Amino acid sequence: MKQRNLFFYILIFAMMFLFGCTSKEYKSNMESGIEALKKEQYSDAISFFNKALHEKNTEEAQLALDLSKQIKDSVAALEKGEFETAISLAEKIKNSNETSKILDILKPKAEKIIEEAEKTSAALKEMESELESGKALLEENKFDEAFAIFKKIAETTSNNEKIVSVTKNAEQFMNQAAAAKNQYLQEQEKKLQEERQKAEEAKKRKEEQKKAEEAKKSRPISHTEAEQLVREYLKIENTSNVYVEYDHDNEKGEYIIHVYEIVISDPETKEGHTSTWGWYAVDPVKKVVRDAFE
Repeated sequence: MKQRNLFFYILIFAMMFLFGCTSKEYKSNMESGIEALKKEQYSDAISFFNKALHEKNTEEAQLALDLSKQIKDSVAALEKGEFETAISLAEKIKNSNETSKILDILKPKAEKIIEEAEKTSAALKEMESELESGKALLEENKFDEAFAIFKKIAETTSNNEKIVSVTKNAEQFMNQAAAAKNQYLQEQEKKLQEERQKAEEAKKRKEEQKKAEEAKKSRPISHTEAEQLVREYLKIENTSNVYVEYDHDNEKGEYIIHVYEIVISDPETKEGHTSTWGWYAVDPVKKVVRDAFE
């Protein structure tokens, strides 16, 4: 009988000891989890609350674990640029009607996540819009303006994955704008040189033509050309029976041109005589016609 009572007391003592140890471990893990939440060390908090739940399956530990996972997922979504998911998860915490120490800690953090998600989302949209504006300017060969926009975007600092992606994209376009400007300037310089060369060649041709014309003007005309000048001077058609012939040079070096026609006195024998219209002097250099006897 005494042995049975002893065994019973030992069992009660062991249970009390085990229960006391379990409660102590549970409390320690819960407190450590709460401290981790305050420091936003959500992975550590989840680990502590899991241990606490293993020691003692309570609604408190389960809620702490669920909320820790929720806030962690919200932060992860924010970092990935999944703004709607981040806001949705954070709003569940913010709008929770339950009362707990965990919620008191997490609600301000959830509000911060929502604010940051909305701000980052707006910034991302603005960056993407500016990037498109920069591309349009680049297409219009407005290289400096496009470069300035790309540079501004590229200098944006953020840990957000989508923001980082846009900044890297902007860096590539910034380099592209610089290369395009350099190529454009080279092409413009080449085009300018070609235009200068064409202009110089045209000027040279014009000068040569002018020289040729001046040389032609200063060159004495031939006897035949002098005859033609007299025909034009007297308005004599080339088909006329009036003859215009060079005769000799006078003491001034002028060509003396004899203008005459043949008058047929006998149609049968076709005999006749010449009838002089006049004698004309032609300056072979100045190409001036005058009456030789004036």
